Amino acid sequence: MTLKMDRKALKEEKKKQKLEKFLNKKTTQSKISKAPKPAKNKSSSGYDPMPVEQKWNNYWLSNNLFEPQERSNKFVMCMPPPNITGSLHIGHSMMIAIQDAICRYMRLINYEVLYLPGTDHAGIATQTVVMKQLEKEKKTYNRESFLEATWKWKENYGSRILDQFKRLGTSADFSRQKFTMDAGMNKAVTEAFCSLYEKGLIYRDNKIVNWCCKLQTTLSDIEIDYLSVGKNTILKIDGRDYEFGVIYVFKYPVKFVKDGYESEGHIEVATTRPETILGDVALCANPKDARYTKYDKIIPRNPITEEELSFVFDEAAEMDLESGVLKITPAHDPIDFEIGKKNNLKNIKIFDNQNKIIIEGNYYKLKRLDARDLVVQTLKNKNLFVEKKPYEQVLPMCSRSSDLLEPVIKEQWWCSCSEMAKKAIDAVKTEQIKIYPEESKDDWYRWFENPRDWCLSRQLWWGHRIPAYKTPDGVWTIARNKEQAIRSYKKNNPLNAHYQESDFVQDEDVLDTWFSSGLWPFATLGWPNKNQDLDKYFPTSLLETGKDILFFWVGRMVMMSLELTGKVPFKKVLLHGIVRDAYGRKMSKSLGNVIDPIHVIDGASIETLLDALKLGNLTKENLINAESAVKKDFINGITVCGADALRFTLLSYMNGINDIKLDIERVKGNRKFCNKIWNAALFVKKIVDEIISSDSLSYQDLLNLDLSNEDDKLLVWLIQERNKVISTTHKAFKEYKFMSAVQSIHQFFLYDFCDVYIEIVKKIKTKKYIQACFMMLIDSIKIFSPYMPFITEEIYSQFFDNSLMYTSYPEIIHNKFSTNFKSTLSKIKAIRADIEKYGKEKVDVILDGCECFDKIDIQFISILIPNINTIKFGEGYEVKKVN
Repeated sequence: MTLKMDRKALKEEKKKQKLEKFLNKKTTQSKISKAPKPAKNKSSSGYDPMPVEQKWNNYWLSNNLFEPQERSNKFVMCMPPPNITGSLHIGHSMMIAIQDAICRYMRLINYEVLYLPGTDHAGIATQTVVMKQLEKEKKTYNRESFLEATWKWKENYGSRILDQFKRLGTSADFSRQKFTMDAGMNKAVTEAFCSLYEKGLIYRDNKIVNWCCKLQTTLSDIEIDYLSVGKNTILKIDGRDYEFGVIYVFKYPVKFVKDGYESEGHIEVATTRPETILGDVALCANPKDARYTKYDKIIPRNPITEEELSFVFDEAAEMDLESGVLKITPAHDPIDFEIGKKNNLKNIKIFDNQNKIIIEGNYYKLKRLDARDLVVQTLKNKNLFVEKKPYEQVLPMCSRSSDLLEPVIKEQWWCSCSEMAKKAIDAVKTEQIKIYPEESKDDWYRWFENPRDWCLSRQLWWGHRIPAYKTPDGVWTIARNKEQAIRSYKKNNPLNAHYQESDFVQDEDVLDTWFSSGLWPFATLGWPNKNQDLDKYFPTSLLETGKDILFFWVGRMVMMSLELTGKVPFKKVLLHGIVRDAYGRKMSKSLGNVIDPIHVIDGASIETLLDALKLGNLTKENLINAESAVKKDFINGITVCGADALRFTLLSYMNGINDIKLDIERVKGNRKFCNKIWNAALFVKKIVDEIISSDSLSYQDLLNLDLSNEDDKLLVWLIQERNKVISTTHKAFKEYKFMSAVQSIHQFFLYDFCDVYIEIVKKIKTKKYIQACFMMLIDSIKIFSPYMPFITEEIYSQFFDNSLMYTSYPEIIHNKFSTNFKSTLSKIKAIRADIEKYGKEKVDVILDGCECFDKIDIQFISILIPNINTIKFGEGYEVKKVN
């Protein structure tokens, strides 16, 4: 080797060391292995996502690249914890596509990113699944053995959905993975309950709850499916077929009193629930209804029990509905319960926990709907039955068991929400929390202006046991542990100091799942302990979730965070819409129209799709309909699309909180677009390698191209279009308008970079054009990477050893020159339209001499329209076929 060659090699080695030093400084992460070698994808076979996705997932995770890298600016986001019973569905995919795009973008603009993952114990859902499994195995169990079985189930299956999230390229820090029932969360839940109780916000009371007989527990409102029932519909409830979609009209015996005179008569009352007449305590009319206000007194009697009832007035009674009179059963209707409270009416409970009648007499121990039939027959026998009419109604059904829910009064633990709700409203009004899109603020205010107290108790085994202890005298003591409960009770009740430890019995109930998930943003960072993570990362930056849980989860997090930490849990809230099928129907397991994202990523045959339907719990009718839809839409199955195509497609739909109609054909189209990106990268690498080989340059050398003073009209145009994309994507991420972001880079790459610039570079291979081509490719894949992390990382690895994730976002190139190249492209578009009728035959083009086209423009036109024979200037514009 000559001395000159030694110096050149030494110079190259120093440049390489300098670059590596810079990259290491950027990542600040030690011992990151070099990126894996590029996959050997042959250009003839196109881009194959499967090996690429597996390789990069392994690399990212094994090198801990999703852990936060120290930066001055922080971005923190908690993943909404999916249920441990869940499996990946398109709604999850939308959520991950949005959240991960944001996180990857924030890394590229030099933010320290903490994306916290975790799972929810999902009390009712998990308990239902495990109980079914134990019953199937014919195993008997008590609370202790059931919990042991549930923890085993959780260890086996509980992280399944997070493993599926990884298939989507989710860049969450899985080393910090949390579970809503792990030890730290349990401590947080206990502390939160005790603190809220000590503030006077948690109390115990008898109130109306939603009772599921099958699961033997109360339910939250979000666990209710409201079933719209048409007229005269037969449904199987409580093991038998019953008629719904009807309303009954009965006569209640009434004594009217006016000016000291009494008269007897009847008031007709309509109801869809005749069985609850047994618990009636009053009739109710509107205070503006002159038909009833004209009397000094109205004394009704219960048509079944013949007991005297009250007659009250309330605006809940609608004057134009039948007679305008409501029957009031406070113990079994939420509206009636509120009317009962206002008027000090008694509560007559008529059902036990099995939904059987507990009133002594002919109805005792009858199931509720069997009692309905007997009540109707009894009133017919008394000539008090008027009619039964068809009537459309809505029934509250348990989303887990499909049981018809029963409103009942139960003594439960409740959380008072009125004062906390005021703070939640203020947090949004003062912009401590910003909600996107803006129109969702109206929903926020509507929810919190009239908040209902929150029922915390659930009659389950799986969940956070309520830290309340009852003694033989009926006193409840709230404490962080049993020892504290004993000390506290004995201090306040010295006469019962003789009570033993065994006299302190913890509440059997567990807390509503939403209570623990309401602590998620700060409990995942270590609260109630004070630590570095809590100081550094709380409040979090953004909460992204579906619009359907704005109150159920987002609102509760805000209330609990403000009350327990004095801070908002996050600075921004971003909501997305619901993913629907191609026909606009909400995706539902019960309908069988749910699309499994893994089937889209990996591909699935028609047989696989049909077999998946049979694994669900579909009714015979819904199974037939679902199979018919699958055969119609996916007769050839679903081709392999890969995660990038799915993510890119979902983000292309993202426009505010509008619901999304997912069309798999669109995903397939973006799979082809991935192939376009791949082939463009192969071409660029080929021409760039020729320069590197001939000029002994590095890839980094080729990127050091200063275009700020470039006056070449083609390059000036390319710079301008590139700058537009950068500006648009920055604005889109700031405003969370992902549709415009993906459309911008898609159009630039496909129509400007590939269809125009690369086609010209194929014919004009100057070093400057090739360098610009390489720069535009690298800039493009950086812009693509938040949406398409796998293919972009793979392409980047063709040139560099470090991960694309910790590079930097492209910056605007400030170029003072202007260009008329857009006019050239417009003329090309017009010529193409005019020569379309000639197919691929050669044509002569005459351009109007008045148009400002030079030789370079003519060259570009000839390159981009290959079937042009000649281009001449004349007195007008004309395209004609070559003779």
